[in-house]
Amino acid sequence: MDTTFPLDDLTDSAAVRRLLEAVDLPIGRWDAQSRLTFCNPPYLRWARLPAQALLGRTLAELYGVEAWERAQNAFSRAFQGQPAEYERLLTHLQPPRWGRVQVFPELTAQGEVTAVYTVAFDIHNDVVLAESLRRSNWLLEQHMLNAPWGVVETDGALRITRWSRSAEQILGYTASQSLRLDCLDRGVAPENLPQWHDTLRRIRQGELQSSVVQRPHHLPDGHRIWSEWTLSALCDDAGSMVSLLCFVRDVTDQVRRHARLQREAEHDALTGVLSRRAIMRRLDVALERRRPGELLAVCFIDLDGFKPVNDSLGHHEGDRLLMHVAKALAASVRGDDVVGRLGGDEFVVVALLRSDRDAGVLAEKLVCAVRDASLGLHPHTQVTASVGVAMVPQHARNNFELLQRADDAMYSAKRSGKNRWVICANPDAGQTQFPGHSSVV
Repeated sequence: MDTTFPLDDLTDSAAVRRLLEAVDLPIGRWDAQSRLTFCNPPYLRWARLPAQALLGRTLAELYGVEAWERAQNAFSRAFQGQPAEYERLLTHLQPPRWGRVQVFPELTAQGEVTAVYTVAFDIHNDVVLAESLRRSNWLLEQHMLNAPWGVVETDGALRITRWSRSAEQILGYTASQSLRLDCLDRGVAPENLPQWHDTLRRIRQGELQSSVVQRPHHLPDGHRIWSEWTLSALCDDAGSMVSLLCFVRDVTDQVRRHARLQREAEHDALTGVLSRRAIMRRLDVALERRRPGELLAVCFIDLDGFKPVNDSLGHHEGDRLLMHVAKALAASVRGDDVVGRLGGDEFVVVALLRSDRDAGVLAEKLVCAVRDASLGLHPHTQVTASVGVAMVPQHARNNFELLQRADDAMYSAKRSGKNRWVICANPDAGQTQFPGHSSVV
């Protein structure tokens, strides 16, 4: 659009003057010496000076040298016939406000530029908002750069668009090795890839808006850490993911501490086998997972002659014996079987078996393990085991009944001379049976 006026003297035109005076924007006309030769009423209100204080004076005289330095290039271009604009802080206003000034030439019929016109626009709110947004973006960028968590951002195709310094330190790869690449699965162990890919797929397809994932991460030097990824998707109006923001932190210490606390909670502090609470939980799980045809056996083990060890040799030796017994019991069972300590000198073994005969074989091994552990530690003080065995489904229906039947069988072994095992018989009659191959020394 042509923004010039090919008139010999625009201000001599009464019609045009009335038009300029009617426009509700500050408009001024400046001659070749940059002196103000015309201004409309909005300009007077904007300048906050009367016409006689304005007309005939240069922009530098009216608003200062700094204001003229901001305007000079735009004026030069306009006097060369090219519209221009500039922005400056209008310090003559109180409080000062930002303005944008458009400068365009006035042309004669011969195409000569005899003057320029300025039109001022108040852009203060826009400038303040833009500066606030710029500062907010700067602060966010600094936070992301300096945050202890790694910041990783991708586009909708999972190509990396941001890889912070902390991400470099945590994950072991630099930004130059990562940007513009689809490499979120880098460092993921093969066994963890299916679950990781499924999480990313569900986020991309909109099934998940966000997710928190803990997984091992393999560093380039071969070391392994535990990483926690907080994933958050940004979607457009159509629901398609356009960006994925990931906060990553190293949680190796927390995972190890949690594992240690969990182990301490689940394991007997003295012997290292499962605690009473843990063995009961394992028993509940085993009852639920038992398949048709399998026998779930509980072997209740009580030590014979343990009290004299404590009384004659002291509690320290008694504890040492319990640790040796627990180790021997754990070594005598299969990998899927579990050993726990109920308290004192009472232990429990939980095992899935195929037949009553397997139960007898297991019980015999437990009796022998306790006897050998005692002989190896205190040859002159004999400690043996009485073992009672009960099974699901023939002896009980739940864990309480199962432990009770095994406990009853254990007391039968004690009454029968100790150092032996007994399998529970008819639970309704409360009877027990003594297999012919019971261990007796």
